[in-house]
Amino acid sequence: MKKWVRSGLVWAGILYVITMVLFPLADHESFNTEKLLLGIPLWAVTGLILGYLFEKKKSKKAVTGK
Repeated sequence: MKKWVRSGLVWAGILYVITMVLFPLADHESFNTEKLLLGIPLWAVTGLILGYLFEKKKSKKAVTGK
């Protein structure tokens, strides 16, 4: 598995737990199964995009030396 994919999936997991579990718990909202299931692909894609962009930025920084 590429490093950026693993990093992106870790980000996805963290963001999923925060937004889909912790925020509703803090607001005393009830859990909706449909909302929880729809959040999985949303945050997976978002996390992969973040992982890719962070890796791209890191490699660009290494090339320019800044």
